[in-house]
Amino acid sequence: MNRAAEQTIYYLKELGFTEYEAKVYICLLDQHPATAYTISQKSGVPHSRVYDITRRLIKKGFALLAAKNPERFSPLAPDELIGKLRKDHGRYLNDLNGLLDQIEFTADFDPVWNISNSKEALETTRRLIEGANERVYIGIWDAELAELLPDLRAAHERNTEVVCLVYGSMEPDFGEVYHHRTRAIKGVETMGHTIDCVVDSKCCLSGSLGATQSCQVVWTRNQGLVKSIEEYIIHDFYIAEIENRFGPQLETEFGKNLSKLREKYGR
Repeated sequence: MNRAAEQTIYYLKELGFTEYEAKVYICLLDQHPATAYTISQKSGVPHSRVYDITRRLIKKGFALLAAKNPERFSPLAPDELIGKLRKDHGRYLNDLNGLLDQIEFTADFDPVWNISNSKEALETTRRLIEGANERVYIGIWDAELAELLPDLRAAHERNTEVVCLVYGSMEPDFGEVYHHRTRAIKGVETMGHTIDCVVDSKCCLSGSLGATQSCQVVWTRNQGLVKSIEEYIIHDFYIAEIENRFGPQLETEFGKNLSKLREKYGR
């Protein structure tokens, strides 16, 4: 068996197939319609088990009886298999979520998870946004906003409040949008773009996505950190609104891009 087949079996087993079911399905992809004898010869599954396995696959909707006398079996097409698995697992997860919601649970600790890969950080942000019910506060640069825009739009369309602090010039046509000047921000060349996200005041993700240095992002449900990051983002919303309203006066008082304040506080 080649490595690709071994990996395919591994993933199918992770998705609920038994090893024999996975082997029979892969065999059918290569040989169909196939008799029980052919399946046994090509897959290594004992002939005495093939009929049982194929009927289980048929019952699950992953194969079908293509002919009789002798019986021959064909597989569900791979793209249809993926669609069915995605739909089935989504339904199971929704049902499980409803059942788990009925159990009263209070965490005795809230770990802080470190994420050292920017792709994983964005995927985690996407997952948090998908679970939002009330509000999403997010501080994000143009490049990452472009990737997460569909998820933020979907949140907005299900009546979730979406407030974005954009580091750049992108202007989403939904939610509430503020812009943060980027010219005076230090460390971007080494630490990379920052990202801050708070969802429903229950969980947050914050950190730098990495450039010459590695990604340094954390996410947590720890309410102390969630509250701190939420207040940090909200204060940036305040500053953005104040700059929009009193920009020339602020520049006279504190310098361009608040340079006098940045100098005072080492920024």
